[in-house]
Amino acid sequence: MNILHILTVILVALVAIEHIGIMGIELLGSSAFLAKTFEIPLVEVQRPHLRTALANQGLYNGFVALALFLALFIPTGTIMKMMLIFFLASIFILAAYGALTVAKKILLVQGLPALITLILVLFIF
Repeated sequence: MNILHILTVILVALVAIEHIGIMGIELLGSSAFLAKTFEIPLVEVQRPHLRTALANQGLYNGFVALALFLALFIPTGTIMKMMLIFFLASIFILAAYGALTVAKKILLVQGLPALITLILVLFIF
């Protein structure tokens, strides 16, 4: 295993850890913190339906993190590579959509790490 392969595995793990953190924010964050983080008016974040939607989104982020970890540690070879490509590309696409619909910083915070890692997976694995 060469240094670029190890770096790629580390980056996949970091992207997964980032999504665990996002899950925590979306599930457990205070209304004021969520409003600031996602650039949503506080009055909107305090509405029960939006809190439920954010919690739901948090669960999705948690499952994406789990899928990335599973892709790293369960399959090998082509199956691992295909799983990583799928989930990293999905994160980038979702981040691009989030940048268009919610806040542009989502593309930088979530999309860019996923894209860099995706490129490494495509060329290193």
